[in-house]
Amino acid sequence: MILDKLLIKYASPTLGGIKTGSLFKVYKSSCIDLKKEIDYYNLSLNYLDLYLDILYSCDKYDLIYIYNFKMLTQELNNKEVKGFLQDFDYKCDFIDEYISCLKKRFNILKKTPHEIGIFLGYPLNDVKSFIIYKGKNFKICGCWKVYDNVDYCIKQFNKFKKYRDKFYCLYEDNYNIESLVLLSQNISSYIK
Repeated sequence: MILDKLLIKYASPTLGGIKTGSLFKVYKSSCIDLKKEIDYYNLSLNYLDLYLDILYSCDKYDLIYIYNFKMLTQELNNKEVKGFLQDFDYKCDFIDEYISCLKKRFNILKKTPHEIGIFLGYPLNDVKSFIIYKGKNFKICGCWKVYDNVDYCIKQFNKFKKYRDKFYCLYEDNYNIESLVLLSQNISSYIK
């Protein structure tokens, strides 16, 4: 499947259960039946609490969102997060409602809405600061722009890279995506 390498490159931490969600583009020039591939992955991964969806489509690409259902539910049930999202007209109770609202925001703005960081598992303070400072004045930049708790974020970025590297090696040894997710508990025991 064509999405395998994109999932490993951009979503290993989500596949491994250490990051809420990941986002990546699939260019229309790749000429794949994206709906068919997403259906295939959802059939093989939903029972592991992983879901793929197309968040946004334009002439050049489709934007794919993969998320860990349990982690996203926990994030969206946080009172501070819920209040923050309500400021952007997320009047939701269920994940599918939040994702529908996020899709609407993409289509209205025709660009990535800043609250996407919540859906990707970024710290709320960093998402808020990114909006306040318009993407400037950050302390470090890795998987996201960090304004607070730099040491923690550096550790997370390093852990994300280790997952991607390990998943890539195992994939090269003929493990499929589903097997990698199942193995991720063993991987986490030696990736700190």
